Amino acid sequence: MFSKLLDVLNDLKPRQLMMLAGATALLMFVVVYFALTGLTDKKEVTVMAPVSQTVTRSVVVARDDIAANTPLREDMLEIKELPASAVPKGSVMVMKDVVGQPAASTIYAGDIITVSKVFSDKGMTGFTGTIPENCRAVSVGINDITGVAGFAKPGDYVDVILVEKGKAGASSRFLLQNVLLLAVNQNASAKEKEQGEDNKKAGAKPAIATLALAPAEMLELVSAASVGEIYLALRPFQAKDIYAGFGEYTLKSSQVETSAPAASPAPVVAAPVQAYQPPAAAPQPAPASSGIRIIQGDKILGK
Repeated sequence: MFSKLLDVLNDLKPRQLMMLAGATALLMFVVVYFALTGLTDKKEVTVMAPVSQTVTRSVVVARDDIAANTPLREDMLEIKELPASAVPKGSVMVMKDVVGQPAASTIYAGDIITVSKVFSDKGMTGFTGTIPENCRAVSVGINDITGVAGFAKPGDYVDVILVEKGKAGASSRFLLQNVLLLAVNQNASAKEKEQGEDNKKAGAKPAIATLALAPAEMLELVSAASVGEIYLALRPFQAKDIYAGFGEYTLKSSQVETSAPAASPAPVVAAPVQAYQPPAAAPQPAPASSGIRIIQGDKILGK
């Protein structure tokens, strides 16, 4: 069969051979073109198939507007399925991871909750974040003596002592125990302020102590501060003991104890006025006798 094909080709003229070669080349080109086109289409289908399917992710979004420093609650949030391409980096996937944490800034309804939009620690919200739950911050005046000479610092725990003074003496008692000290303000003297010196370099002195108290304890402290002097007693590190002794000490004034009660003064009675009496006359000597006595030496000779 192959020899017959060669005989046929040998009988063809050069022009016919060129046409046959051209037709063969065109046929091969068409075959190669369609073969390559089929491979390319198959490859594109294989690669594009995953992309054509939308990938989603579950993220936590805000249901309503949330003001800054507001602790997040479950009723403020919801879970939504969003395209993976639309989910920013740091998005929160689990609602319980952010419940109870305060918002770092205003979060609007529909916003995706990210780790940068919430505070990981409520203390980062400022001074209010340092106040324990169910407590209030209340301040009292102190000085070098009543404020433990300035050694009490924010974060320490102190006992609060009330001292009342009266005419009969003074009494002191534990008013509160194991109280968190939130802040101690420092004030410099007026002269130091005029000179523009820094408070720390000038040796500032404590003036106000701010404590974290339950509402009932707050009212007790405010009332006590109006009737007596408040002292702070610094507790040891992490000490949790509560003093349960007599709880009150009274010192009577030494003047009251030693002095006897003053007797009531006796009524003044006017002396009776005595009538004027002339001085008594001097007694007159007895009249001498008319007789004559003769004395010689120590003898009487006669009359």
